[in-house]
Amino acid sequence: MRPDSTFAGGGAFQNTRWSLILAATQPDSAEAREALARLCEDYWYPVYAFLRRRGYDRERAKDLTQDLFAQMIEKRTFEVAEKERGRFRSFLLATLRHLLSHEYRKDHTVKRGGKYTFVPLDEILAENRYGAEPVDNLSPEKLFERRWALTLLDQAMDDLRREYADSGRTQQFEVLHPLIAGASNSQTSYAEAAARLNLNENATRQAVFRLRTRFGDLLRARVALTVASPQELEAELLQFRQALRD
Repeated sequence: MRPDSTFAGGGAFQNTRWSLILAATQPDSAEAREALARLCEDYWYPVYAFLRRRGYDRERAKDLTQDLFAQMIEKRTFEVAEKERGRFRSFLLATLRHLLSHEYRKDHTVKRGGKYTFVPLDEILAENRYGAEPVDNLSPEKLFERRWALTLLDQAMDDLRREYADSGRTQQFEVLHPLIAGASNSQTSYAEAAARLNLNENATRQAVFRLRTRFGDLLRARVALTVASPQELEAELLQFRQALRD
């Protein structure tokens, strides 16, 4: 699926994250297993970080993260959401809050090896990532928003890396991508990059500009994947930028 085709031609609802939820509800199908795996892989860490910040220990946070996706699919909670106007970020957080608002009994949940197959969450990786979170006063909700935004940034960067690899420009990407954000925009940095790529400095600056522009396009496309209509995209982009500032 091309990440920049989400709303091509006036709208393609089938390409949003809602389509993964819909696919994951099909019982005993390879498509369902793949859809659930993609949802878990893409969005487990913002959920896990929220739960850890709420005070759950590592094992409980891990179990609740997996149970969230299981219950979201099993109980078909997506059907009560306003998909035509919904944002997947808000839907996922609301579903998580609903899960936590009830008396939680572990024997009432779907067990591993039961109806659904999960992507195993790497507890060591999860804790290493959570341990690297800055010491601040962010609420669980704000941390979820930040991690959501950073997940989208990582996804867009991975998309860009694949594009450059597919076109035989892996070296160019590796040399230039640190300059995208402008954090290393000194004359020396551009000069060094130019020397490594055997380009003049002006050509290097143009290549960075093209890389930065394409990254912005891919990031916008990734955000578009998490909303149900083009009308919501601009508002979600504002929320995305706010989450990174908080």
